[in-house]
Amino acid sequence: MNVVSDSAFPSSTAMVGRILTPLKDGDLEKILPSLRSSARTVHNAITSVRQAAEWGMGSIQKVYSRLNLPLPYDQKLRGMRLTNMFRMANFRVRTVGISQIRTTFTGSMVMP
Repeated sequence: MNVVSDSAFPSSTAMVGRILTPLKDGDLEKILPSLRSSARTVHNAITSVRQAAEWGMGSIQKVYSRLNLPLPYDQKLRGMRLTNMFRMANFRVRTVGISQIRTTFTGSMVMP
């Protein structure tokens, strides 16, 4: 399983191959010419996934901006609150029908 991260995310050599980050400026020129096209494709995919995740988290923060209290320490109660918040946010997106992620990725992903 891989994790997509920002290129500034610190990682050790033990995490090589587990954390995927976009290419930094100048990295593409260091790659063999025969591999550049594939590297650019992977870079674009990582950027798209990260961008969609950031938009999704941004929409959650906007909807629940008034919830400034910390989450409870109890793991079950915290999990239930987070689950309910995300269910309500997903319901809102489905009923309103406005989603920056859906608008951007229509045609490139299958949306239920």
